[in-house]
Amino acid sequence: MKIFFDTNVLISAFIANGTCHEVVHDSISRHDLYYSDFIVNEFSKVLKDSFKFSEQSLKELTLFIERFFIKGSTAGFIEDICNDKNDNQLLADSVFNNIDIMITGDKELLHLKSYKCIKIISPSEYWKL
Repeated sequence: MKIFFDTNVLISAFIANGTCHEVVHDSISRHDLYYSDFIVNEFSKVLKDSFKFSEQSLKELTLFIERFFIKGSTAGFIEDICNDKNDNQLLADSVFNNIDIMITGDKELLHLKSYKCIKIISPSEYWKL
């Protein structure tokens, strides 16, 4: 399966040992994980601004993602589906890269349950796959 993680799941996976960490760790060996430049940029910005991560730490985390994930493309066309433009970009990137499942903690995205052919689930729902 092709999986795309929302930024909030990736951040939780890297800053805490919990469900998000376990899901990312498990999925690395079982699925094709995708990322886009948009996700890496948002991920780095939040970790730097909100969690005060150093440039070196950000570089190491980015290298981790680049090593274990497949780089997808960032979509040019973005539909206005959600209130948050970043969520719209995430949906567009998922469609553009033919993703099967998006894993997110974002309630607005989870409320959609699916978008086009993409199933949208929470980290805890991953275990039901």
